[in-house]
Amino acid sequence: ACDPIQLEIFNNHFAAIAEQMGVTLQNTSTSVNVKERLDFSCAVFTAGGELVVNAPHIPVHLGAMGLTVRAIIADNPDMQAGDVYVTNDPYRGGSHLPDITVVTPVHNDANELLFFTASRAHHAEVGGIRAGSMPPFSKNLAEEGVLIRNFKLVAAGQSREDALRALLTTAEHPTRDVETNLADIAAQVAANRQGARDLLSLVQQHALRVVTAYMQHIQTAAAIKMRAALAMLPDGEHQFCDHLDDGSPIAVTVTVAGDTATIDFTGTGPVLAGNLNANRAIVTAAVMYV
Repeated sequence: ACDPIQLEIFNNHFAAIAEQMGVTLQNTSTSVNVKERLDFSCAVFTAGGELVVNAPHIPVHLGAMGLTVRAIIADNPDMQAGDVYVTNDPYRGGSHLPDITVVTPVHNDANELLFFTASRAHHAEVGGIRAGSMPPFSKNLAEEGVLIRNFKLVAAGQSREDALRALLTTAEHPTRDVETNLADIAAQVAANRQGARDLLSLVQQHALRVVTAYMQHIQTAAAIKMRAALAMLPDGEHQFCDHLDDGSPIAVTVTVAGDTATIDFTGTGPVLAGNLNANRAIVTAAVMYV
């Protein structure tokens, strides 16, 4: 059962774990992008890949990472303790290629999957036709950089860093700074391990059934609060349209009905030839943030 005092305590427990992951990532990273510009995000997920809590990091990362974790789950039905996965695939919950996500399944001693920890960091360089991996005139993913699709960086505790190095340096337009890439990814792995250790410590202190129950209670409370906020808005249909520099429309219709809202982007222009397109994960993250 949900005790409101324990709910608040556990919410702060989980939030502190995510924030400590961020501290670890900042302290162990190498690049200016991560260590000083703080362009990274950390979060904790259920065994099913549903977001429990995140640190107050980058909204566009946090709203999309759940899709990434669930894609990793779908692609890897035989996960083992000690596995770590790396991805930046825009078609599997990613954003632009410089945003590299590290996903770590958290198992107990009986090899039961309990949770996931994940961190996403913006790497200043992952290849492409321009330094910085954000070319304004790219026409395909290869021109933007190296695509990392569901790569197992650690297999049951055994590092596969050499294979990742090969992937990053042998692509059509390889990274120009592989050492920094590997160093920052190692920092992301360390951050995830920090979160995993803290979660397992919490389980040891309170028992698994209590920890998982309060993860569900937090998600339920968030849904109730969201519906309560929507219920305060007047029912009706609200429309807005804006345009990119080339005239491409971005249109939205928000329909509020009771404690629900439907966001419909019908009327938005077609996919552009250039790189100013938003995939499903980014649209989801933007809607959640708003």
